[in-house]
Amino acid sequence: METKSAPVDRSILRRSAFWYAGTSLGVVVLFLTLTELVGGYRVAAVVGGAIWSFILSMIVTMPLYTAFFKRKLTR
Repeated sequence: METKSAPVDRSILRRSAFWYAGTSLGVVVLFLTLTELVGGYRVAAVVGGAIWSFILSMIVTMPLYTAFFKRKLTR
């Protein structure tokens, strides 16, 4: 069974990709700053945590920004 989804404009996808990638990089910077302030973590733990933070924030923010810009720009 095929499901129909609403077409999404390339500009919406481009704009949302810019924002969710930027947000994810901001989360990584915040994570690295906090681990530097607290200290005492091994390099592997910091790198692994930064990668995990980036991937998780991409998963969370991707549908949020896409839906926001789709709703905002299609009005």
